[in-house]
Amino acid sequence: MTATPQRMARLVLAISLLSICFLDFCAYRQTHLASADAWMDVLRGTASAPLQYRVGVVEAAFWLSQHLHLGMHYCLTLLDSISLLVAATVLLRVLERTNVYRRSSIELQWFGAAAAIVLVQFYLAWLLYLQRPETLPTAMLIALTLWLWQLDPAAGMRRGAIVAGLLGMALMQGVVRADDACLLNAGIFIATLTPLGKRLSLPRALAASTSLAAALTAGGVQLYLARVAYPQATYGRVKMWQLRPNLIHATRWPPFFLFMLPVGWMIAQVVRRRFDGDAAGLAMLFGAIVYAALWVTIGKVDEVRIFLPLALALTPLTVEMGMLRAGDSGAQ
Repeated sequence: MTATPQRMARLVLAISLLSICFLDFCAYRQTHLASADAWMDVLRGTASAPLQYRVGVVEAAFWLSQHLHLGMHYCLTLLDSISLLVAATVLLRVLERTNVYRRSSIELQWFGAAAAIVLVQFYLAWLLYLQRPETLPTAMLIALTLWLWQLDPAAGMRRGAIVAGLLGMALMQGVVRADDACLLNAGIFIATLTPLGKRLSLPRALAASTSLAAALTAGGVQLYLARVAYPQATYGRVKMWQLRPNLIHATRWPPFFLFMLPVGWMIAQVVRRRFDGDAAGLAMLFGAIVYAALWVTIGKVDEVRIFLPLALALTPLTVEMGMLRAGDSGAQ
């Protein structure tokens, strides 16, 4: 069987991701050994906000533990492993369907495959830094959202199925990390108002209404969880607004700048080239920028795992910029 960039990327990435999953299990096991009652406060409704609102993954892990007769740490690892493998496979497929990748030489495709593997590994190196069960399931749902926005309408998938898929992703994300889905879709809605809106998987008007409905769906789920299901959950002594602490605590910024370096470089390349060749990727970038604005306002910037799912979703666009840059160097 002839080795191709696509096959080798999937093989190498699968091996490396399974290694990450084992380290993921070790972290969960340490938490379990430290407290056999870990994660149960979320199920009982006694956890602090915002962790209480991210009940979806813990509920799913508990259901699996009851039916598979396994500990919660095993089931959380299983969910993370499935989420990570699905997310990586989908993102590779997204990259391979872009015009930049398809029209590149075989040498540049090898470069792109290698760059994607390195970039995914770079982001996942931060996974165990303040690890949370919702991070990788969020990455999977966002990757699937990107895939749905990239679909070619001529490929045969009905518009209704795409709309249902996008709204379904937002609904599920509502009980995992509603803020990601709400702000991501708000950013995509803004993108649909630009010329990018004409080149997504849905007609412009339908794309705008779907992205807006998805944002409202996730926001509505968050509102229900906060006001109806778990009104007793509070932030305790943790300040909700973190902009001032972010600005005055210099030790928070090194992780932020290190983690965001590829994203910053990619944005600079997109602006310099006035790149508009990947509508879905750029729509995702709009959403990521909206989310980053809220992150630095109410989140701690050194907790980079907050942005990890979106950074992974930006991997195809970042690799595209790398391939274009490498192509420029090769032409000189």
